[in-house]
Amino acid sequence: MDKITTANGIIEQAKTLGKEYGLFRVAVAAAEDDDVLRACSEAAKLGIAKFTLYGSEKKLKDISATNGIDYSGFTIVDCDSAAKSAYMAAQAADKGEMDLIQKGFLSTSALLKTILSKDFSLRTQNTVSHVAVLNFPGYHKLLGITDGGMVVKPTFEQKIQLIENAVSLFHTLGYEKPKVAVSAPIDYIHPKMPATTEAAQLTGMSKNGEIEDCEVYGPVTFEAATNREIALKRGIKNYVAGDADILLVDSIEECNIISKVLILFSPAAFAGVIVGAKVPVSLVSRTDTAFNKLASISIACLLSHHLKRVKK
Repeated sequence: MDKITTANGIIEQAKTLGKEYGLFRVAVAAAEDDDVLRACSEAAKLGIAKFTLYGSEKKLKDISATNGIDYSGFTIVDCDSAAKSAYMAAQAADKGEMDLIQKGFLSTSALLKTILSKDFSLRTQNTVSHVAVLNFPGYHKLLGITDGGMVVKPTFEQKIQLIENAVSLFHTLGYEKPKVAVSAPIDYIHPKMPATTEAAQLTGMSKNGEIEDCEVYGPVTFEAATNREIALKRGIKNYVAGDADILLVDSIEECNIISKVLILFSPAAFAGVIVGAKVPVSLVSRTDTAFNKLASISIACLLSHHLKRVKK
């Protein structure tokens, strides 16, 4: 598969896989969210996925009538609470009846707590993390940024796992050996800045083959990671700089600031997915555009397909 370099490319590849392998099966937890339902309806029309809605049947029918959203072909499982809907969605995924889970009208923490509970076998050894995949003007391909949704302040060990999760996602997008830039405020090691020393350690581990299937380089600032001319002016000759596929940041605040500035002012198209569980979780904000919600569903479908192939 060729590298996917745009958000539209993510959606088109999901359409291709849906046609070739059959529609992806998506469980929507707490489905009473009109924006999410619009995205699900569009994904169904495009031949990407089919949906099972877990939520109040009455509220779902009211939303359909009020907003003109067509999900007549969807299965509705009536649930009297968001907690029950999350439990039933996770249960269906655990049984292999669903390929991925879509977050609806409930908090991320409540959904993940259910999915990762001991009632199910959806947890893996890796830290569960969020990857934002952005397509914005001025950059020649997609850029993944992690973690802006799950891990608040990753430890050094967690950073290794965040890299592994993001690399797995980018393999899904056709990147054979993703380039991972480890973000820092400066482009050199400073003993009083742990982000720089940890970045250097991760770079060394990559060179020694301890972090596989990618190239890791840091410390590097955002502008040097995404602009080759700036990197060269600063004397950075490593080929990750200026051509990063993935940006590993030092905190959830940093990821949110970078991502939201790009989304609001660039503007960037965005696809967000939680990686590290046995099934992907499509995660969108209520303020995301319909296109971004569709892209998020699509990238979760691509990851689901990839995970099944790896498992075989």
